[in-house]
Amino acid sequence: MKKIELDELKVLQMDILEVIQNFCSEKQIDYSLGCGSLLGAVRHKGYIPWDDDIDIYILRKDYDKLICQFPKVFNNISIASIEREPLWEKPYAKAYNNQTIFNEGAYKIPIGVNIDIFPIDKVPSSTLSWILFNKIRKVLHRLYESKYEQFKKDRKLYRNIVLLMCKLLVLPFSAKKICFFFDWYIKRYNDTDSEYVFESCQGMLQKNRFEIKNMFSFIDLPFEDRFFKGMKDYDEYLKNGFGDYMKLPPIEKRVSHHIINAWWK
Repeated sequence: MKKIELDELKVLQMDILEVIQNFCSEKQIDYSLGCGSLLGAVRHKGYIPWDDDIDIYILRKDYDKLICQFPKVFNNISIASIEREPLWEKPYAKAYNNQTIFNEGAYKIPIGVNIDIFPIDKVPSSTLSWILFNKIRKVLHRLYESKYEQFKKDRKLYRNIVLLMCKLLVLPFSAKKICFFFDWYIKRYNDTDSEYVFESCQGMLQKNRFEIKNMFSFIDLPFEDRFFKGMKDYDEYLKNGFGDYMKLPPIEKRVSHHIINAWWK
């Protein structure tokens, strides 16, 4: 098998997003670049130089439409989600090139070079209800993550003890069952008239909920040699997640959080 180097991997990721973008345009599905991909588009006109993945956001109703209508294989691209794959255990989806093999952790199905597709869910309008909802969401997410997290010698003792307690609590349940329960919990407010949404399936970057009207009005943003959709009010979103987002982090923090091992089949 031929190894895929980083520059080629980034081109493949953009190709995947282009396929998703074209499909979404045809089906009238809205999406936005999210997380570090949106920051990269605004600050670097492409990838953050030390980043190596692409993330997009889709409102839950459009996310469900994409998951339901996207073919099993379309232009060599497939989508893995808990709704489509019996062995998938993540509360979000990945679109991947099925002519490649990608090793990025413990997946029970083989996936290729991919991008992350995060559903965005409504959350409570009331501040107190939101705070309670988010506290429970964080606990559930922590329990879910404990199924995969490993003990580390260089971690503070109390953190390993907390991890052990979490692992014992979820021991009787499979990661799939916990994922389904977590997915059910974060979707509870989608049928309400709330004007607030959040990246509830992960919620590790953003600190506060945001208004739908600010997040899902779109503009085209330059990304390397292409253009992809981004939320028009990206300033509020990026300040929420990164603070002074135009300021570069210290050199020691300019590192990738992923281990890239990808090959052509």
